[in-house]
Amino acid sequence: MKITDMHLTGLAGGTVEGGWADELKPDDNINTIVEVITDDGLIGVGSAMTSKALVSAGVELLRPMLLGERADEPARVTEKLRQQTFWQGRGGAVEHAISGIDIALWDLFGKVCNQPTARLLGGLYRDKIKPYGSLLFAEPEPLREKLKTAVARGFKAIKLGWRPFGRRDHKTMKIDANSP
Repeated sequence: MKITDMHLTGLAGGTVEGGWADELKPDDNINTIVEVITDDGLIGVGSAMTSKALVSAGVELLRPMLLGERADEPARVTEKLRQQTFWQGRGGAVEHAISGIDIALWDLFGKVCNQPTARLLGGLYRDKIKPYGSLLFAEPEPLREKLKTAVARGFKAIKLGWRPFGRRDHKTMKIDANSP
């Protein structure tokens, strides 16, 4: 089973709260679906948490190293991609593309073995998970409303993300005299 092609789909139209930073808009593409296609018609699906344009740039570099490779050896193929792109720099568009490809290769391997990918990666530890609402910090009143909305939607667990909550000035910020 050989890798013959890849297909990328940029996702847009659902970036929560305009994304993680104020410069992002709800329709911005910040996630990409990566499909790895084999000569026998199987397709593995992965994802990369960056734009299709950046993943495409990484895939352009990686494609010659990937086409013709075995689709049923995800760990070896992913390591090959990382080793052969070492001098391109760790991180960035290349690593995002490799990560999406890696997920797709493991998805393919699960299909080949007729097993859940989790079992191939070490085992199934649970059969269900508790979903959580992921919210950005806001000042107290807007945050209170966001939390009420999340609870009304049924979330019983909530993760609060970054932003400088309460860090406006020395009066509202508690400073430990011993901290750097």
